[in-house]
Order: sequence, then structure tokens, then C-alpha cells
Amino acid sequence: MSRCKLVMPRDITEELMYRGEKGRLRFGVFDLDVQNRELRRRGLRVKLQQKPLKILHLLLTQAGRFVTRGQLAQYLWPDLHVNFDRSLNTAVNSLRRALGDSPENPRFIETRAGLGYRFIAPVESIDEPEVNFENKHVVNQDAYHDYLKGRYFQNKMTEEDLSKSVAYFEAALAADPDCALARVGLADTYNLLAFLGKLSAKEAHSRARESTLAALRIDGKLAEAHATLANLKALYEWDWAGAEATYRRALELNPNYAHGHRMYASLLSTQERHGEAILEIRRAQQLDPLSLIINAEVAWDLYMARDFQGAIEQAWKTLAMEPRFAPAQLALGLACQQIGMLEEAIVEFQNARVCSANHPAATAALGFAYAMAGQRDDSEDLLRELERRPENGHTSAYWVALMHAGLGDHGRAVEWLEKAREDRDVWLVWLRAEPRFDQLRAVRQASGLSH
Repeated sequence: MSRCKLVMPRDITEELMYRGEKGRLRFGVFDLDVQNRELRRRGLRVKLQQKPLKILHLLLTQAGRFVTRGQLAQYLWPDLHVNFDRSLNTAVNSLRRALGDSPENPRFIETRAGLGYRFIAPVESIDEPEVNFENKHVVNQDAYHDYLKGRYFQNKMTEEDLSKSVAYFEAALAADPDCALARVGLADTYNLLAFLGKLSAKEAHSRARESTLAALRIDGKLAEAHATLANLKALYEWDWAGAEATYRRALELNPNYAHGHRMYASLLSTQERHGEAILEIRRAQQLDPLSLIINAEVAWDLYMARDFQGAIEQAWKTLAMEPRFAPAQLALGLACQQIGMLEEAIVEFQNARVCSANHPAATAALGFAYAMAGQRDDSEDLLRELERRPENGHTSAYWVALMHAGLGDHGRAVEWLEKAREDRDVWLVWLRAEPRFDQLRAVRQASGLSH
């Protein structure tokens, strides 16, 4: 893997011929497969017509250099004298939509109005396949592509999308029962379903552990499997030392595993080791700068570290990437609330409720903010909503406890925290660091409650 080394060609078409038609060009989370003429985002194919694809290919080969509209016309319509302005504009706009790019705030394609374009993101030339299927025990690419689709839907973090992710991971295993990555993906989805309240901690732990250990039996050196095993030690077993040792093992196996750094950062944050946590989550962000989950968790970890202004700035950056991403809306609202911007916080929590299909974390956050704003009736309505056991889910005692704490009923809050401890509630790992429990912390310590 190496940086593209480009020289100024006498003729753009000559350089493309010189570079050949093999290999891949990577930028951000995208790969252009030159030989097969395919654009992929995180391994998933992006539909793109021939002309936009050719424009992208040309701009990538000229990364960092200005390409005139005349050069583009020569490349797209050689030896033709046509009015190409409208067609070129249409093709460039189509390319931008596929990349999620903006002419006003470009991440990839910079425009010089009426003159041409410049590709501004770093580009890498990839000569070898990114995934070693033998090492990862993926026998065929169909299994790996289903695995990637599973991760894609998993990262959206809604109930509907998590159901899709399970289906894709199972499809990968149907194609290749020894696909260790798909088994790890299933385990991670079970954990997210526990956070969503759709699985009890006991059931999620059992399923995730079985799937993770199966992955490790297939490939004992798979970093993803070790990181997920560490996550299980932290979430369900509250084995902090064991979790840290296992995270470190995962990152020794693959120092560039972005989500391993993300999960390790969460462990450090729950233990109030905030300086170390921020270093780890920033490392994850460097490795995968376009990951919505990682960017949102930068804001979350800053919030837990009580850097509320930093959390606000990071949350806005994440929402600029995806305005409807509920975890970033939630982090933004939490930080706004802590600096007294209650109206803004309530708006963000309402947005998070809508975009997450009423995730209990967003519901509790809104109810807590209502209580802080003196809207007690509204807060109590949401408390009753949380206390009702879902038809096909699990009530998180942690969030009910938080609502009682917001309403000033510390005795009931402690009772629900005790229930959360009995349930091994996955959210309880954040009790030590969560700023919203500051007023209750003395009561918790006096009661002997720990986690």
C-alpha cells in the first residue's frame, strides 16, 4: 500500500494508458476497482454510470492537480466537437451524489467555477487485495460481501437495520460456515440489541459469547474476535482488568483496527481514565475518519470527560456528515444540557427520538431534560413509557433510574439501579462517569451500590 506518485503528463489519456487497468485507487472509505470499473464504499458497490466513473478515474490519477473542463472533454468525448457543458455538469453532479460530496464544502472534489476540478483528498494505490481471505477464513467473496453488508446496516444502529445486519451475517455463514468475521459481526449485533433493549443482558451475553468463541476457534489471531471478547468481559462480566488485557491483545494483532481502538476507548471512559480514552478514540478517528459511529463516540467520550464544548463541536461535525444520525444528536443534546442550553438540548433529544425510533437512551434523555426545565408532567409521561415493559423487548432499569434521578426521587433511582445490577444491564458500565448522575452519586455510595 503506497501513496500515488504522479507526474504531470503531456496528455492525460497517455498517463491513464501508462498506469494500466489493474489495481484499486482508495480515498476515504471508497475504492475504485480500475480493472472491473466498479466503485465501492466499505466494500459495497456504489451504482455509478460510465461517464461519472471515468471522471472519477481521471481525477484520482490527477489527485491534487487541477484538471480543466477542456481536458475532461478531451477524455470523455475524444475527437468530437460537441457542446459538452451540460453533460459534464450532469456527470459531475452524479459523481458528487455518489460520494456524498458537496461543492460548497467539498471533501473530495474542489470546483473552480467554469474552469475545472481538483481532487483534494489523499489517494492510495492498492496493488494487492485488501482482504486476505485465507487468513480471515472467508472461502468466497460472496460471504465477505454479505459480511460487509451486515456491518453497513449494523452501523446505522436502529432496530430495523440491526435485524437486516443479522440476516446478512447469517447469509455469510450460510455461504461459508467458517467465516469468522461474520460470527464476530453477529456477536456485535447481539450486544447492540442489548443496548437497544431488544435482548436481555443474559440472552445477549450467551449468544454473543457463543458466536465470539466460535470465531476464535476458527481463527485464534483474529483481532476483531479478541476485541469483541474484551467487550463481553466489560459489558456483562465487569472484568475490567481482563477486558483491558484482551483489548490490548486485539490491538497487538492489528494496531490499525479502528473499532478496536473505539471499544477500548469506551472501556477507559467508563473507568474515568478520560485522557487515555480521548487518545484512543482519536486514534480510531484517524484510522477511519468517515465512520459515523466513531465520530459520534468522540463526542460521547468528550461529554463523559466533561469537555462539553468539545463534545458540541464534534457532534456538529458528525451531523454535518449525516444530519439524522441519532447518536450524534444525543451527544449534542447532552453537552448542551450541561452548559445550560436546555431548549437546544430538548430539540436535539426530540430529534434523536424520531431518528432512532424511540431508543430508550433518547427517551430517558428527553425526560431528564424536561425535568431540568421544570416540565414535570412531560417528564413523568416519558417515565411511564419507559417503565412499561415492551411487548417484544426488555426494559432497561438504568434509564428508569436516570429518569427518577432527574425528577429528584433519589430513593427510587437507587432502587432501579439495584435492579439494573441484578439484570446486569449493559448501560450500567457508564454509571461511574455519567454526569447526569452527579447529584445521585453520594446516595449511591452511601447505599453501597457499585458496578
